[in-house]
Amino acid sequence: MTQAEPRPKAAARPRDPLAVALANASLFGGGYLMLGRGQLAVVVTLITAELLIVFASVAQVLWFGIVVLVWWVAVIAHGWYLAGGRPRRGRIWPNRSRRQGAIALACVLPVLLAFGFLRFDIAQIEGDVVAAHRTGDCPRAEAATDRVSPAHRMVAVAPVADGANMVKACALLRTATGHLDVGRAGDTAALDTGFRQLSTVLAELPGHETMVQGALDRFLDGLPTKDPCNTVKILTWLAARPPGGNGLDRAAQVVPQLAPAALVDCGNKLVAAGDWENARAKYQQLLDQYPGHNFAAKAREGIQQANQKIEDARIRREREAEEARIRREREAELANLRRLLQTSGSGQPAYCSAPVPFTAAPSGGPNRALIVGNKTYVDQLPAEWRTDDVTNATRVLCVGTSEFGAAVRTCQYVYIEYFNVTFYRVALPVRVYELRTGRLVTDTRLEISGASCPDPIRGYDTKRYVTPSDSQIQAAFRPLISP
Repeated sequence: MTQAEPRPKAAARPRDPLAVALANASLFGGGYLMLGRGQLAVVVTLITAELLIVFASVAQVLWFGIVVLVWWVAVIAHGWYLAGGRPRRGRIWPNRSRRQGAIALACVLPVLLAFGFLRFDIAQIEGDVVAAHRTGDCPRAEAATDRVSPAHRMVAVAPVADGANMVKACALLRTATGHLDVGRAGDTAALDTGFRQLSTVLAELPGHETMVQGALDRFLDGLPTKDPCNTVKILTWLAARPPGGNGLDRAAQVVPQLAPAALVDCGNKLVAAGDWENARAKYQQLLDQYPGHNFAAKAREGIQQANQKIEDARIRREREAEEARIRREREAELANLRRLLQTSGSGQPAYCSAPVPFTAAPSGGPNRALIVGNKTYVDQLPAEWRTDDVTNATRVLCVGTSEFGAAVRTCQYVYIEYFNVTFYRVALPVRVYELRTGRLVTDTRLEISGASCPDPIRGYDTKRYVTPSDSQIQAAFRPLISP
């Protein structure tokens, strides 16, 4: 108790209310420190810091700014009140009060200077924003708004709000310009996105119409593009775009100026690429939309040329389709023919009893035969008479089993005892078919002569075939192969 008694004397020391109020104007509790109330100074300082931080970061609205102002006035008034609420008797600034006034000024002056500097800097930033807005200089506006710090927001409600809006507008315009650049390559989806973003700037960020018109002018100055067909896509999209009732509607005014030449050039490009259908469509679009234009005559010539090429292409396609059909049919014929010509053992193939046509077979020139069935004497025929490939044959010879023909001579042989041997011509039943049609040309039984009565002989057969020479075999087959 004896140690705490001096405190009331310290608290009771006279303080100039004006000096205390002025020191409290610093918002950091300077007046309270002058009164010896350190705890109150700390509390007030913490509350002030919290208010300023909230105001600078998340509550940039007028009503919260008024709250901060009311708090500032309340702190000043509270200091005045705690100091006695009136100046001391005598002079307002006695010697002792002059010292307190100096301390108060030392507390509040840095705050006032910082406040003044920040307000001055905000004015400079806003001047840069105004200049940037006037000229549409997005980089300058963005650089200016980047200079705004939390300290600036502590002394102003939403500083350079116009600059923030301009930055938003610039970002949208930059994105829109990128989409429009892509749209110049014929991407109508990108065009739609770019124009919608320009419309958003006009509708939601008023005051930036000049910048929007500048972006639109840059897009329109890029027309016509190097590719006339891309230009046609763009102009067709612009013509079909619904009016929005704003400055973007003037984009449709370039369509009648550029479309006729673009349609003709696009048609010519498609002609060079052989795309006659689309070329004709572009020429026809010109005649439908601009019938009296100077390019109408060129369009009519282009349509006439395209029609002829389209007809030629149709005939060529039909011919190719017919050739393909015939080729498929012949391949099927050939597969079926080869199946029918297959033999097992020495018998005749199915073709010999049920021939079919093979339309791809040669129709003229020297005959070459495909010999099936009995081929005993085939090797003696000239190579140019026969073939093993059915695609090179003109005839099919179905040769039956060898038979005894007319008797030629009877000879007597002795072996232990005498016996007679009669020699006969070789008889071959032969059917000749024309391969191309499957028609039966000849159904005959040819006989081949040859040498008889050789000496010696083996065996005791009394009926034997003559032994024909190559010339005799060829003489027998010649009428069937080379008539």
